[in-house]
Amino acid sequence: MSKEWRLLDLYVDINENSAFLNPAIQRARMEGQAPDTVAFCSMKKIGISLGFYPDPEKDINLEYCRAHDIGVSRRFQPYYVNVAYPGFFAAYIIVGKNFLPPTVAEIFKMIIPQMAEVFNEKWGIEAEFRPFNDMEVKGRKISWMGGSFMGDVWSGASVLLYKPSPIDLINPALNIPAEKFADKEAKSIGERAVSLEELLGRPVNLDEVRDAYQHALEKIFGVKLILGRLSEVEMNYEQENRQKYSPEILLTRTEKKKFGSLPSGVKRGETIWKVPRGGLIRAVVLTKEGHIHNLLFSGNILCSPVTALEEVEEALKGSPVDGKKIREKVQAVYEKLGYQFTGTTPDDLVRLVLEAVGKAS
Repeated sequence: MSKEWRLLDLYVDINENSAFLNPAIQRARMEGQAPDTVAFCSMKKIGISLGFYPDPEKDINLEYCRAHDIGVSRRFQPYYVNVAYPGFFAAYIIVGKNFLPPTVAEIFKMIIPQMAEVFNEKWGIEAEFRPFNDMEVKGRKISWMGGSFMGDVWSGASVLLYKPSPIDLINPALNIPAEKFADKEAKSIGERAVSLEELLGRPVNLDEVRDAYQHALEKIFGVKLILGRLSEVEMNYEQENRQKYSPEILLTRTEKKKFGSLPSGVKRGETIWKVPRGGLIRAVVLTKEGHIHNLLFSGNILCSPVTALEEVEEALKGSPVDGKKIREKVQAVYEKLGYQFTGTTPDDLVRLVLEAVGKAS
């Protein structure tokens, strides 16, 4: 096990980083052409980065974003919606799985409490781990994590809000259902989140944040972070991504794109569920003559590999609308070697599908 990891210190646009640069680093690491890496990212401007499963036509006000120069991108990762702005700091951790516990939930449980300890020692903010992926101070979220395994590599990120967010600009860009806050005292993003500056009552500079993260990660993993730079291979992969991925990629997982016009005799039903102490999942199910014609899950869904839930969708197409048969197909995907679904069980997805079917019209 190496005791040195590369540290990249990047000043980025969240959309270019999500769509082009970070995937290039991941690819190089998976191919053995890049070392274990932590990338510190501070943001140039407001931008929205979607995980693989949110439906941008439902979760984002795309027209508002276009009018206010708020870029929107999608990333091949299982998280919900990240809104970045100057004052939003992200540490991307792209390392071999030998450094980590075997499950995503265990990774969060390992990293977040230890990181909270370091932050508390440095700033005295009384931060604590809130399962399964948040760090809170007195019930308000200041930091969170996301990520998944990609082959033998973990690709994850820890985020810290160190300056107040421009909430008046951000709120109109998001279409977040009320169910998202069903298990929280806060009933809006502004009430739910808090920044380090607000807690400390003083300005916080970026160097403070970098130092705290470097100390935390070196302590947690027992490594030394050595400042480095992108390799030629990674820069070439980044350019490939720019040429390969057009803005239309954003719309590849939307209800409109997947279903198109509904054929005669097809009924549509939709339901939303807030995972207890977790994310929000939406299920849209099309039925015809007692069978599932098609379906789409969207929202904040943590699974590894990232396409695991798509496999559930494909497995259920054509299935009779029968709880037992649906569960058998869902269970088969859940039990595949190396597959992980954090925060949900097969019974949860079965219930969602049947609820959506019950609302079909």
